[in-house]
Amino acid sequence: MKHSGGPRRSRLPFEGVLGRSARVRRRRLIVGTVGTVLLIAVGTAGITSASALRGHTSNLLPQPPASAESTAHPTSGSPAQQAAAKGDQPGAPAWQQMPSQISDIVSQFLSDQGAAGIAVAVSTGGSSSSGGTARYVTTQGNAADGVSWSTDTRSAFRSITKSFVGTVVLQLASEGKLSLDDAVSRYVPDVSSVQYNGSAVGDQITVREALEMRTGLPEFSGTQGFSDQLNTDYTAPFTDDQLLGYAFAQPLDFAPGSDYEYSNTNFVLLGKVIQAVTGNSWDQEVQSRLLTPLGLSSVAYSGSSDPAPPVATPYEIDSDSNLESLAQVTPSLYSASGGLFGTIGDLLRWGTALGSGQFLPASVQQQRLSAISNPGADDPQSPEYDAYGLAAGEVDGWWGHTGTGLGYESLTMYQASTGMTVAILINTQLPNPNGPAILFKQIEGSLSSLS
Repeated sequence: MKHSGGPRRSRLPFEGVLGRSARVRRRRLIVGTVGTVLLIAVGTAGITSASALRGHTSNLLPQPPASAESTAHPTSGSPAQQAAAKGDQPGAPAWQQMPSQISDIVSQFLSDQGAAGIAVAVSTGGSSSSGGTARYVTTQGNAADGVSWSTDTRSAFRSITKSFVGTVVLQLASEGKLSLDDAVSRYVPDVSSVQYNGSAVGDQITVREALEMRTGLPEFSGTQGFSDQLNTDYTAPFTDDQLLGYAFAQPLDFAPGSDYEYSNTNFVLLGKVIQAVTGNSWDQEVQSRLLTPLGLSSVAYSGSSDPAPPVATPYEIDSDSNLESLAQVTPSLYSASGGLFGTIGDLLRWGTALGSGQFLPASVQQQRLSAISNPGADDPQSPEYDAYGLAAGEVDGWWGHTGTGLGYESLTMYQASTGMTVAILINTQLPNPNGPAILFKQIEGSLSSLS
C-alpha cells in the first residue's frame, strides 16, 4: 500500500478482530474472572475462490447445524402487529422461500465455511418503503445452541453501521449544518493534537476525509492501550472518548487526504461530530432520521448494555476448525463504527434505502458514490471493495457496505440498474473476514432468476 512518511507502525493483536486488518494470526486470550478461554480468529485478507475454499476446508470443518429454511414464527394479532413482532414494516411483501438454485449455494457455503448459521435475503426492486416488489429469504443453521435461525433473529451489522452514520452526516451537510470540507477539529477539538512526522496536523483532517477513510488516523484497536484493556476485561464497556484517545495518542499513518486506509476510528470520530452539531448522540440521530421513518423496529444500538433478544450467539472457528462460541462484547466497543444490531429483513430494507439514496438529495448521493479510492490497490488489508466512496463501497457494480468482527459478518448491496438488494447475516467470524462478499459473488449470477 502506498504511503508517505516512512514505515507504518506494527499492528497489535486486536486490530484485525474488529474488522480492520486481516493480518493477525489466531491467538488465545485468558479473559474474565473465571478464566474463560476465548479464541479470537482472523484470517488472511482478500477473497479466496470458492473452489479453493472447498478444496482445503471441507474435510476439516465440522458439519454445520441442521439447516432451516424458515420464515418468522406465526404470531397472533392483526397483520400489522404480526409484522411488528417480526421486525417487519407493516405493508412489506410477505417472505417467499428462496429458490433452490440460490439456497443450495448458501448451503454449500455454510458447509464449506463451517459457520454456525446464516440468513440471506433478496428484494427484487421497488421502493424501500414497501420493502421491494418481492422478498426472498433463506435462513439456515443455528442462531444459538439448539435455536434455528429465523427472520426474527437479530444479528450484529458491524461496519454496516458506518453507512447509517455516514448518511446522517451527509444529511447534516445537505441541511447546511456542516460542510464536508470543515475541519473535524471544529467539532472535536481533541483531534487537533494528532501528529504526523513530528508536527500537529489534526486540524487538517476534514469531515469528507473521515467519510472516505482518508484521514490517516490509526485503528484504535491496533493500539497497545486498547489491547491491554480488552485483555483485562473482554466485556467491559468503552466510551467514545476512550476509543479516540487510544488513536489520538498515535501518529497518523499518512498525511490527511493523501491515501486510503480503512479505520474504525474515522466513524467513532464522526459519531462525535454528529453529537457536536445536533446535541444528540449519533444513535439518537440515526433513530429519528432513518430507523423510525423506515420502520426498522429491530435495529438498535444498546451502548454498554447487551443487545436485546433474540440475538444470534457469536461464534468463531477455532484452531482445530471447530465452532466455538464467543462472549458478547459490549456494542460500545464499536460505537458508531459498528454497534448496530438488527434482523435480516430490516437490513434488506436499509440496503435499498442506502443504495437508492432515499434519504439524500440526488446531488449528494452522486457525491457519495463518486469514489476516489481503490481499496484493493490502496489498502490490500481493507475489507473487499472495488471502490469506496462516502461511507459506502462498491462490489461488482453494486453499492452498499459490509461488516465483520468478533463473531459476526454482514453485507448489504444494491444494484441501481435493477433495484435489487441483497442482505447477508452470519453469526460466525470466518477464517476469511470477507465471507459475505465471497457468498455474494457466488450467488450473484443466479439473482437474475428472481427478477
